[in-house]
Amino acid sequence: MIEGKEKFIRRIANCLGRNTVPDAPTPLIIPHTVHHDYLKNGGIDELEKIFISSAEAAGTAVYQCESAGLNETIVNAVAAFGNGPVVMADHDFFSENETYKVLKDHFAQLKIWDLNLSREENIANAEQALVGIAKAELALAETGTVVMFSHLGSGRSVSLLPPYTVTVVRKQDICPRLTQAMSFLRKQIEMRLPPSVNFISGASSTADIELIRVQGVHGPIAVSYIIVS
Repeated sequence: MIEGKEKFIRRIANCLGRNTVPDAPTPLIIPHTVHHDYLKNGGIDELEKIFISSAEAAGTAVYQCESAGLNETIVNAVAAFGNGPVVMADHDFFSENETYKVLKDHFAQLKIWDLNLSREENIANAEQALVGIAKAELALAETGTVVMFSHLGSGRSVSLLPPYTVTVVRKQDICPRLTQAMSFLRKQIEMRLPPSVNFISGASSTADIELIRVQGVHGPIAVSYIIVS
């Protein structure tokens, strides 16, 4: 396999007028830094405004609240989709805000991703849920995208299997675009990347069949974001 690869590369090099095959690719020199300059000096309020505009353009409903109003806002966001069943990620952010306790009083059928349960049981809870609630690690203003980590307290199923998803993101975690997200992940590598990193820009959709856009083919039918100041 390696021998065939070298032969192939040598042939390409000859076609390009090169007598030898370079040991390494030519360093990529980007003459402009627009990927770093875009919204470089944008304040958090400007980033939030652009993020909301981008998300709403994709059909995603956006709620805004202070920390004190987080739980009430989650209740309202979930109720807009229905009364349950609800599945929720086990995240320190929700524990700190007593979100689980409040939601249990509002939704009779509330399940939390539980390490004491088997993988199959947790996935089954997500499959049976009407609404999934998760916490985003980061948000990208340019595209209205949230960056989701799967971890011990939250598998991908929480945000992907239920027909509807409510995603919570802190205002301070909104960054300009993918460039900053990659820098963020590069720092995570030093500690350890999670098993899965998902970039989600609203509800799932496809237009592969006769260019007709259909939502919910391989994920939630609709998504809501909650920005917490």
